[in-house]
Amino acid sequence: MTVTDSSPAVTGENDLTAGWTRWHTAREVDLRAEHGWLSITAFHWLTQTPATLPGLPGRWHSQDGWAHLTADGPDGLVIGDGPAAGSPVRGSVAARVDEAGSTIWVRHGDRAIELVRRGGRDAIRVRDPKAPERLAFQSVPTFPVDPAWVRSGRFTPFAAPAAVTVETARPDLRQQVTAVGTVEFTLGGNRQVLTATAGPRGRLTLAFTDPTNSRLTAPWRVVSTEPVDESGSVVVDFNRTVNLPFAFSEFGTCPAPVPGNHLSVAVNAGERAPRRVTGPHATLAW
Repeated sequence: MTVTDSSPAVTGENDLTAGWTRWHTAREVDLRAEHGWLSITAFHWLTQTPATLPGLPGRWHSQDGWAHLTADGPDGLVIGDGPAAGSPVRGSVAARVDEAGSTIWVRHGDRAIELVRRGGRDAIRVRDPKAPERLAFQSVPTFPVDPAWVRSGRFTPFAAPAAVTVETARPDLRQQVTAVGTVEFTLGGNRQVLTATAGPRGRLTLAFTDPTNSRLTAPWRVVSTEPVDESGSVVVDFNRTVNLPFAFSEFGTCPAPVPGNHLSVAVNAGERAPRRVTGPHATLAW
Protein backbone atom coordinates (compact mmCIF):
# COMPACT_ATOMS: atom_id res chain seq x y z
CA MET A 1 0.00 0.00 0.00
CA THR A 2 1.53 3.28 -1.10
CA VAL A 3 -0.17 6.65 -0.70
CA THR A 4 0.64 9.11 -3.48
CA ASP A 5 -0.06 12.82 -3.83
CA SER A 6 -0.61 14.41 -7.24
CA SER A 7 0.87 17.73 -6.12
CA PRO A 8 4.47 18.47 -7.14
CA ALA A 9 7.29 18.40 -4.62
CA VAL A 10 8.17 21.79 -3.19
CA THR A 11 11.23 22.94 -1.26
CA GLY A 12 9.86 26.02 0.53
CA GLU A 13 9.69 24.87 4.13
CA ASN A 14 6.15 26.11 4.83
CA ASP A 15 4.76 24.72 1.57
CA LEU A 16 6.68 21.48 2.07
CA THR A 17 5.26 20.97 5.56
CA ALA A 18 1.71 21.86 4.49
CA GLY A 19 1.84 19.44 1.55
CA TRP A 20 3.34 16.72 3.72
CA THR A 21 0.65 17.20 6.38
CA ARG A 22 -2.12 16.73 3.80
CA TRP A 23 -0.38 13.64 2.46
CA HIS A 24 0.25 12.17 5.93
CA THR A 25 -3.37 12.75 6.99
CA ALA A 26 -4.60 10.89 3.91
CA ARG A 27 -2.13 8.10 4.64
CA GLU A 28 -3.48 7.62 8.16
CA VAL A 29 -7.09 7.75 6.98
CA ASP A 30 -6.20 4.92 4.61
CA LEU A 31 -4.69 2.88 7.45
CA ARG A 32 -7.79 3.41 9.60
CA ALA A 33 -10.06 1.97 6.89
CA GLU A 34 -12.48 -0.70 8.10
CA HIS A 35 -10.75 -3.41 6.09
CA GLY A 36 -7.34 -1.76 5.69
CA TRP A 37 -3.93 -3.19 6.53
CA LEU A 38 -4.46 -2.89 10.27
CA SER A 39 -7.48 -5.20 10.06
CA ILE A 40 -5.65 -8.33 8.86
CA THR A 41 -5.81 -11.15 11.41
CA ALA A 42 -4.82 -14.28 9.45
CA PHE A 43 -3.00 -15.62 6.40
CA HIS A 44 -3.51 -19.18 5.11
CA TRP A 45 -1.92 -20.86 2.10
CA LEU A 46 -4.46 -23.04 0.26
CA THR A 47 -3.51 -26.64 -0.46
CA GLN A 48 -4.74 -28.92 -3.23
CA THR A 49 -6.75 -30.93 -0.71
CA PRO A 50 -10.02 -29.39 0.57
CA ALA A 51 -9.54 -28.42 4.20
CA THR A 52 -10.99 -26.24 6.92
CA LEU A 53 -9.24 -23.03 7.91
CA PRO A 54 -8.93 -21.82 11.53
CA GLY A 55 -11.83 -19.60 12.50
CA LEU A 56 -13.63 -19.89 9.14
CA PRO A 57 -16.53 -22.09 8.01
CA GLY A 58 -16.43 -24.09 4.80
CA ARG A 59 -13.73 -26.11 3.08
CA TRP A 60 -11.07 -24.42 0.97
CA HIS A 61 -8.49 -25.54 -1.60
CA SER A 62 -6.56 -24.47 -4.71
CA GLN A 63 -6.17 -26.39 -7.95
CA ASP A 64 -5.11 -25.53 -11.51
CA GLY A 65 -4.88 -21.82 -10.78
CA TRP A 66 -8.32 -21.56 -9.20
CA ALA A 67 -9.31 -21.22 -5.55
CA HIS A 68 -12.32 -23.30 -4.49
CA LEU A 69 -14.72 -22.98 -1.55
CA THR A 70 -17.50 -25.34 -0.53
CA ALA A 71 -20.01 -24.14 2.05
CA ASP A 72 -23.71 -24.20 2.93
CA GLY A 73 -26.10 -21.32 3.52
CA PRO A 74 -26.09 -21.76 7.34
CA ASP A 75 -22.30 -21.20 7.33
CA GLY A 76 -23.00 -17.49 6.82
CA LEU A 77 -20.55 -16.94 3.96
CA VAL A 78 -21.65 -14.56 1.20
CA ILE A 79 -20.02 -13.49 -2.06
CA GLY A 80 -17.76 -10.47 -1.53
CA ASP A 81 -17.30 -8.13 -4.47
CA GLY A 82 -18.79 -8.18 -7.97
CA PRO A 83 -22.28 -8.51 -9.45
CA ALA A 84 -23.24 -11.34 -7.05
CA ALA A 85 -22.02 -9.52 -3.92
CA GLY A 86 -24.09 -10.46 -0.88
CA SER A 87 -25.40 -13.73 -2.32
CA PRO A 88 -25.10 -16.68 0.10
CA VAL A 89 -22.52 -19.34 -0.74
CA ARG A 90 -24.42 -22.60 -1.26
CA GLY A 91 -22.37 -25.46 -2.61
CA SER A 92 -19.08 -24.82 -4.40
CA VAL A 93 -17.74 -21.55 -5.80
CA ALA A 94 -14.41 -20.79 -7.48
CA ALA A 95 -12.35 -17.66 -8.11
CA ARG A 96 -8.95 -16.70 -9.45
CA VAL A 97 -6.66 -13.68 -9.35
CA ASP A 98 -3.51 -12.82 -11.24
CA GLU A 99 -0.06 -13.07 -9.70
CA ALA A 100 0.41 -10.33 -7.08
CA GLY A 101 -3.33 -9.61 -7.28
CA SER A 102 -6.10 -9.85 -4.72
CA THR A 103 -9.87 -9.65 -4.37
CA ILE A 104 -12.41 -9.69 -1.54
CA TRP A 105 -13.75 -13.11 -2.45
CA VAL A 106 -16.32 -13.70 0.29
CA ARG A 107 -17.49 -12.14 3.55
CA HIS A 108 -18.38 -13.66 6.90
CA GLY A 109 -20.25 -11.19 9.06
CA ASP A 110 -18.17 -8.02 9.13
CA ARG A 111 -15.01 -9.91 8.13
CA ALA A 112 -13.72 -9.68 4.55
CA ILE A 113 -12.06 -12.85 3.24
CA GLU A 114 -9.44 -11.87 0.67
CA LEU A 115 -8.04 -14.17 -2.02
CA VAL A 116 -4.45 -13.40 -3.01
CA ARG A 117 -1.95 -15.04 -5.35
CA ARG A 118 1.73 -14.88 -4.48
CA GLY A 119 4.60 -16.83 -6.02
CA GLY A 120 2.17 -18.96 -8.04
CA ARG A 121 0.20 -20.01 -4.93
CA ASP A 122 -3.24 -19.04 -3.67
CA ALA A 123 -3.80 -17.86 -0.13
CA ILE A 124 -6.55 -16.44 2.06
CA ARG A 125 -6.21 -13.30 4.22
CA VAL A 126 -8.83 -12.41 6.81
CA ARG A 127 -9.61 -8.71 7.34
CA ASP A 128 -11.47 -8.04 10.58
CA PRO A 129 -12.46 -4.49 11.64
CA LYS A 130 -12.14 -5.66 15.27
CA ALA A 131 -8.42 -6.47 14.86
CA PRO A 132 -6.50 -5.28 17.96
CA GLU A 133 -3.98 -3.33 15.83
CA ARG A 134 -6.75 -1.36 14.14
CA LEU A 135 -8.62 -0.61 17.35
CA ALA A 136 -5.43 0.57 19.06
CA PHE A 137 -4.20 2.71 16.16
CA GLN A 138 -3.49 6.38 16.86
CA SER A 139 -0.87 7.52 14.34
CA VAL A 140 2.25 6.46 12.45
CA PRO A 141 5.43 7.84 14.06
CA THR A 142 7.53 9.95 11.69
CA PHE A 143 10.75 11.93 11.57
CA PRO A 144 10.45 15.76 11.40
CA VAL A 145 9.89 17.16 7.93
CA ASP A 146 13.13 18.61 6.55
CA PRO A 147 13.70 20.26 3.12
CA ALA A 148 17.19 18.70 3.04
CA TRP A 149 15.54 15.33 2.30
CA VAL A 150 14.06 16.56 -0.97
CA ARG A 151 16.65 15.41 -3.51
CA SER A 152 16.93 15.91 -7.26
CA GLY A 153 18.09 12.93 -9.27
CA ARG A 154 18.50 11.39 -12.69
CA PHE A 155 16.54 8.42 -14.02
CA THR A 156 18.27 6.12 -16.50
CA PRO A 157 15.84 3.60 -18.01
CA PHE A 158 16.88 0.08 -18.89
CA ALA A 159 16.78 -0.94 -22.55
CA ALA A 160 13.94 -3.27 -21.51
CA PRO A 161 12.19 -3.92 -18.18
CA ALA A 162 13.89 -6.72 -16.22
CA ALA A 163 12.25 -9.30 -13.95
CA VAL A 164 14.14 -9.61 -10.66
CA THR A 165 13.48 -12.28 -8.03
CA VAL A 166 13.49 -10.88 -4.50
CA GLU A 167 12.94 -12.06 -0.95
CA THR A 168 9.71 -11.05 0.79
CA ALA A 169 8.40 -10.45 4.28
CA ARG A 170 7.56 -14.16 4.45
CA PRO A 171 10.38 -16.73 4.66
CA ASP A 172 8.30 -19.19 2.59
CA LEU A 173 7.80 -16.84 -0.35
CA ARG A 174 9.89 -15.23 -3.08
CA GLN A 175 8.43 -12.94 -5.73
CA GLN A 176 9.39 -11.24 -8.95
CA VAL A 177 9.39 -7.47 -9.41
CA THR A 178 9.91 -5.61 -12.68
CA ALA A 179 12.85 -3.21 -12.63
CA VAL A 180 12.65 -0.38 -15.16
CA GLY A 181 15.88 1.56 -14.58
CA THR A 182 18.05 3.32 -12.01
CA VAL A 183 17.76 6.61 -10.12
CA GLU A 184 20.99 8.39 -9.18
CA PHE A 185 21.20 11.20 -6.60
CA THR A 186 23.39 12.38 -3.72
CA LEU A 187 22.85 12.08 0.02
CA GLY A 188 25.29 13.49 2.55
CA GLY A 189 27.70 14.21 -0.29
CA ASN A 190 27.68 10.56 -1.36
CA ARG A 191 26.52 9.30 -4.77
CA GLN A 192 23.64 6.85 -4.41
CA VAL A 193 22.03 4.61 -7.05
CA LEU A 194 18.77 2.70 -6.59
CA THR A 195 17.00 0.35 -8.98
CA ALA A 196 13.43 1.52 -9.62
CA THR A 197 10.16 -0.18 -10.40
CA ALA A 198 7.29 1.54 -12.22
CA GLY A 199 4.77 3.51 -10.20
CA PRO A 200 1.45 5.19 -11.11
CA ARG A 201 1.14 8.30 -13.28
CA GLY A 202 4.75 8.44 -14.46
CA ARG A 203 6.27 8.00 -11.02
CA LEU A 204 8.90 5.51 -9.89
CA THR A 205 8.96 3.33 -6.79
CA LEU A 206 12.19 2.96 -4.83
CA ALA A 207 12.38 0.21 -2.21
CA PHE A 208 15.54 0.48 -0.13
CA THR A 209 17.40 -0.34 3.04
CA ASP A 210 19.57 2.03 5.07
CA PRO A 211 21.42 2.08 8.42
CA THR A 212 18.26 2.97 10.39
CA ASN A 213 16.54 -0.35 9.61
CA SER A 214 15.33 -2.56 12.48
CA ARG A 215 16.50 0.14 14.89
CA LEU A 216 14.52 3.28 14.12
CA THR A 217 12.68 2.06 11.04
CA ALA A 218 11.20 -1.10 9.55
CA PRO A 219 13.58 -3.63 7.90
CA TRP A 220 13.04 -1.80 4.59
CA ARG A 221 10.90 1.08 3.33
CA VAL A 222 9.72 2.56 0.06
CA VAL A 223 9.39 6.03 -1.47
CA SER A 224 7.59 7.14 -4.64
CA THR A 225 9.27 9.77 -6.79
CA GLU A 226 7.64 12.69 -8.50
CA PRO A 227 6.86 12.07 -12.22
CA VAL A 228 9.97 11.80 -14.39
CA ASP A 229 10.31 14.66 -16.86
CA GLU A 230 11.33 14.28 -20.50
CA SER A 231 15.01 14.85 -19.72
CA GLY A 232 15.08 12.11 -17.08
CA SER A 233 15.19 14.51 -14.12
CA VAL A 234 13.28 13.32 -11.09
CA VAL A 235 12.62 14.51 -7.52
CA VAL A 236 12.74 12.14 -4.54
CA ASP A 237 11.13 13.46 -1.33
CA PHE A 238 12.36 11.16 1.42
CA ASN A 239 10.01 12.91 3.86
CA ARG A 240 7.34 10.75 2.18
CA THR A 241 9.11 7.45 2.75
CA VAL A 242 6.55 4.91 3.96
CA ASN A 243 6.34 1.55 5.66
CA LEU A 244 5.04 -1.34 3.61
CA PRO A 245 2.15 -3.41 5.04
CA PHE A 246 4.47 -6.01 6.61
CA ALA A 247 5.64 -3.34 9.08
CA PHE A 248 2.09 -3.15 10.45
CA SER A 249 1.12 -6.81 10.23
CA GLU A 250 2.84 -10.18 10.39
CA PHE A 251 0.60 -11.24 7.50
CA GLY A 252 2.15 -8.99 4.84
CA THR A 253 3.74 -10.53 1.73
CA CYS A 254 5.69 -7.43 0.71
CA PRO A 255 8.64 -7.87 -1.69
CA ALA A 256 12.04 -6.81 -0.36
CA PRO A 257 14.22 -4.31 -2.23
CA VAL A 258 16.09 -5.41 -5.32
CA PRO A 259 19.52 -6.71 -4.22
CA GLY A 260 21.92 -3.79 -3.96
CA ASN A 261 19.26 -1.19 -3.13
CA HIS A 262 21.03 -0.02 0.02
CA LEU A 263 21.71 3.61 0.92
CA SER A 264 24.95 4.27 2.79
CA VAL A 265 23.45 7.28 4.59
CA ALA A 266 20.94 6.89 7.46
CA VAL A 267 17.61 8.13 6.13
CA ASN A 268 16.16 9.87 9.18
CA ALA A 269 13.11 10.91 7.19
CA GLY A 270 9.61 9.65 6.56
CA GLU A 271 7.86 7.00 8.61
CA ARG A 272 9.50 5.36 11.59
CA ALA A 273 8.89 1.79 12.72
CA PRO A 274 5.26 1.42 13.82
CA ARG A 275 6.12 -1.52 16.05
CA ARG A 276 8.97 -2.86 18.08
CA VAL A 277 10.96 -4.83 15.53
CA THR A 278 12.29 -7.39 18.00
CA GLY A 279 10.45 -10.42 16.67
CA PRO A 280 7.78 -11.67 14.25
CA HIS A 281 5.02 -11.12 16.81
CA ALA A 282 6.21 -7.80 18.21
CA THR A 283 3.62 -5.51 19.76
CA LEU A 284 2.69 -2.44 17.78
CA ALA A 285 3.98 0.72 19.43
CA TRP A 286 1.84 3.64 18.25
